[in-house]
Amino acid sequence: MQLPYSMRESLVDEIDEFLQAFSPDPEPEQLANFLVEQLESYADSEGIDDIVPTLEEEGELETSLLETLESEMSSNDEFEYTGEEVVSLLERICGLEWSDADDEDEDREDDEDDDEDEEEEEEEEDF
Repeated sequence: MQLPYSMRESLVDEIDEFLQAFSPDPEPEQLANFLVEQLESYADSEGIDDIVPTLEEEGELETSLLETLESEMSSNDEFEYTGEEVVSLLERICGLEWSDADDEDEDREDDEDDDEDEEEEEEEEDF
């Protein structure tokens, strides 16, 4: 699944702010709940419905996203409680990718350039 890169940046910032309120680190359950709530909130604002079930399906998860996140955080002794690390975990679990509007524009331009090159090659072959 591809989501807007701006959503990723917002998630990282929100998680970092959430983590600052805890000393020591929060329980994996608290952090996983917060992440899923924020993800759903940002998805709703982007007009994306049922993001959690979709991510669970695409990630071919055996348990719920919430349970999988909790398990991954608690079972990894080297897990760092940072926004970047938490969002990276989400990406790995669900095969999540991020797109930037500028990237999409560049991709469209690249496709158009490729189409023009193909047309030029076909014209040359006709001669």
